[in-house]
Amino acid sequence: MQEFKVRVAPSIGELERTFEEAWDLETYNPETDQNEPTVFVGLYGLPDFFALWRHKGEKYIFWCGSDIRHFKKGYWLDDNEWGARLDYKPLANWINKHCKSWVENELEMQVLAWLGIKANICPSFLGDISKYDISYKWSNKPKVYTSVSGDDFELYGWDKIPKLAKENPDMEFHCYGTSSYIPLMEFQNVFIHGRVPKEKMNEEIKNMQGALRLVEFEGFSEIVAKSILWGQWPISLIEYPFMLSIDGNGLELLKNKKEPNVEGREYYFKILNQFPWKNTKSPF
Repeated sequence: MQEFKVRVAPSIGELERTFEEAWDLETYNPETDQNEPTVFVGLYGLPDFFALWRHKGEKYIFWCGSDIRHFKKGYWLDDNEWGARLDYKPLANWINKHCKSWVENELEMQVLAWLGIKANICPSFLGDISKYDISYKWSNKPKVYTSVSGDDFELYGWDKIPKLAKENPDMEFHCYGTSSYIPLMEFQNVFIHGRVPKEKMNEEIKNMQGALRLVEFEGFSEIVAKSILWGQWPISLIEYPFMLSIDGNGLELLKNKKEPNVEGREYYFKILNQFPWKNTKSPF
């Protein structure tokens, strides 16, 4: 029986664990694994697509979210982002014919369908879910946490936080990833933690009440996954089952959540990582 391999796009940054560790797969070797069933994680540019195209075995794509935006714009053919680009349409036709695509939410599935690619849905989490016990406790002054990668403040929705902090003075907003976003510094209920080791961040956020994810388009965020596994009440701009919606008055609803989100936690324990290449057993 052939064993799955995994190729991870070089542009993917540090996560809770590697895909190899989380999915118990070996790293793809293009010289020796050409005929092995392989999961290609992330299609951010032409080199990623070329690696997929030249592979002869079964091809699975795990779309990460931001790579869908890159794909839609078309891959550029040189180092200049504004130079010549490849039209995505023939690439999408080829992918739909030769590959099996997986995404993490319905929004991603809809966008890929619009691009001409059929996809299956399954949220993923690279951490060890067995280590996430319920830690949620109600607070009359809820603490929510969010994060940013680099200085993409608008992409990660940090430009929305000043308005939310002003409207909810009885809540605390904890921001991780940078300490340089000046518009947040004037609010007494906003705490900017900067970039800290993930172990320290996990210890701090597990005792808060919920993740605050303000990204308009992405996969299943790690901070959202951790939040739901801790029995918290994550608030997301992308709608998910058993979570609160920022557009549905989620911050106000969080203030009245006296009990842990047990039903949501059990739901995600059952569906996380249920891919053809990784059959994770649910503890429920």
